[in-house]
Amino acid sequence: MPTLMPSDTAAALGPNAEKCDSRSLLLDRFVDATAKEDARKSIFTRAFTKPCIRNKAISWPPFLTNGVGLKLDDLLFGKLQARLMVNMAGGVMENAGLCLDRFGIPYIPGSAVKGCARRMAIQEMLEQPTDQKAALLVNIALVFGWGDLDWSHKQKDGRFISDFAYACGAADWEEIREGAAKLLFAAFPNWKSDPKKPLWLSLPNYAGSLSFLPAYPTDLGKTGKVDGLPLDVPPFGKLELDVVTCHHREYYAGNPRFANAPDTEEPVPVVFPAVAPGHVFVFAVVPLRGCDAQLLKQARYWLKAGLETFGIGAKTNAGYGWFDCSEALQQSARAEVERQLTEDKKRQAEAQAARQAKEEAEAKVREELARVANAPPHERSKLEYLKLDDERFAAQAKKHVEMTDEQRHGFVLALKKKRETAKRWAKKKPELIKPWQDYARKLQPPIELP
Repeated sequence: MPTLMPSDTAAALGPNAEKCDSRSLLLDRFVDATAKEDARKSIFTRAFTKPCIRNKAISWPPFLTNGVGLKLDDLLFGKLQARLMVNMAGGVMENAGLCLDRFGIPYIPGSAVKGCARRMAIQEMLEQPTDQKAALLVNIALVFGWGDLDWSHKQKDGRFISDFAYACGAADWEEIREGAAKLLFAAFPNWKSDPKKPLWLSLPNYAGSLSFLPAYPTDLGKTGKVDGLPLDVPPFGKLELDVVTCHHREYYAGNPRFANAPDTEEPVPVVFPAVAPGHVFVFAVVPLRGCDAQLLKQARYWLKAGLETFGIGAKTNAGYGWFDCSEALQQSARAEVERQLTEDKKRQAEAQAARQAKEEAEAKVREELARVANAPPHERSKLEYLKLDDERFAAQAKKHVEMTDEQRHGFVLALKKKRETAKRWAKKKPELIKPWQDYARKLQPPIELP
């Protein structure tokens, strides 16, 4: 826990943030980065007890379908087969690099999703015959975009800086690069080239034709099934403790006493949080500028293949971050999300109808109040008397002498409206109604009471 906390924050959340109900806020702002072993473990386990709020996850599929305009068939669902760790490169304890949104829901940033698909695309180009690499390189470049270094031939430690060059191979890179540049200039005739330079040097930077959105877990409940079997998903947003053990801390820290990595150092276990396996994430790729259907299909294939082949996040070589994107899962997840979207539309329609009914009722009340406010005094008196129950109305009838002319006139109008009451009084209480009958006949125009 931070040694110094603003007094107003401490008053609101407690000196140790014990009143903080947000696990993302707790991990981002109220941890002790120097904590080790059990103290470090207790920080994470304490945060794990805080529930996540499902607002973003619930609204994400409707946003993708209604807001972005994607179809359910455009979405890719992937079930996490092992623990997931994303954004772990920071090396700090806060959040341990784990991506949690403000609601405490774990998610995969769009940059990581894009990197996974790109890795698969580069692997495909690496395995492609040389004579087909230029055309494939164009597709990869259009999907993911490029900067200056992507077309570079520079090397560092004997390896190309550009993964384009790496996938094409040192012997063929210059020829493939120039061929791809010709195809790109043909696709964008408005681009200008310098005839005195190789064509690839005239390529402007390009942001890509698609957008890879963040991936959020979707709550499929207990109804989701694959091949007739339940999905067996964990509690939504569940985080688990994992451990990595450094066996050669001094060696990796550059201690001059450890020129090699001997087996004499004490192993140091370090705990960190990870997303529990079993969550079903929804991935979305959105077409942007100049993206045709074939290019979009290719990008979605690379993403699916990348999730299943390489995984996503940290420690994928150790089995973390791998996904099942089988067709059986797609059908099950789409059916469940479609059911949820249908229910959501029904709830929205019912809520809209309720709001409309409320607005209409309030409008009628306002109209009635405006009418009453502009009505003559005897009409306002009539409305007040009509609000009385039978007992209070009868009591008011006995105050004939105490009333003003406007009140008497209003009472007569109310009595005429209460026809059954007037008939009952005429039959059983003639002494009660007679003064009102006499008064009603004197009005202009006269009013006839039972």
